[in-house]
Amino acid sequence: MAARHVGQVLFVKELCDDDIPEYLSMLSQTVCTILGIKSHADEAWYLAQRLEKIKEGSTFFVCIFEYATETLIGAVEIRDPSYRSQLYNWINESYWGNGYYQEALSLAVKDYFDQYPDQTTITACVDISNKRSYFALKKFGFIEFGIIKGPVEDQYQLVYSRTQ
Repeated sequence: MAARHVGQVLFVKELCDDDIPEYLSMLSQTVCTILGIKSHADEAWYLAQRLEKIKEGSTFFVCIFEYATETLIGAVEIRDPSYRSQLYNWINESYWGNGYYQEALSLAVKDYFDQYPDQTTITACVDISNKRSYFALKKFGFIEFGIIKGPVEDQYQLVYSRTQ
C-alpha cells in the first residue's frame, strides 16, 4: 500500500490501479445518482484518465479508507484550477453521518495545499437539490459565492481558501 495520511478513523492515499475494483464496488447506485454517474464503466474510464493526470501532476486524487478495516469508502479529487469545479468527492452512504467526510476532506485539503503550495483556493459546485453536500462543505469552511447553471440544475458555487 502506498504512503498514507492518517487521521483519527480514516486514512487517505493516492489513487492507484489496485484500488479501482474496490472503488467501483463501493460506488453505490445512490452515490452514482447524486453525482450523475451513468455507469461503472464510465467511472472506470474516468479513473483511467485520472491515473494519467496523476502521473502528469495535473490532478490530486486520493481514496478514503476506514483505518480499522482498511476498507475503501470514498474518494476526493481536487482538479486543476481551470475546472469550473475543482472538487469531486464521494463517500459510500453506509458511512454518512458520522464525521468521516469532514475528516477525509481535512486530510485531503491539507495534502493538496502541501503538494501545490502555489494554490490558495479550491472551488466546488453543488446541485441546489444536494443539501447534504452543500451543508457538509459549508461546515468544513467553504463559502458560497453564487449560483450558476449546472449540467442538470442550478448549482451553488463555493470556495475554500487555504487561509481559513
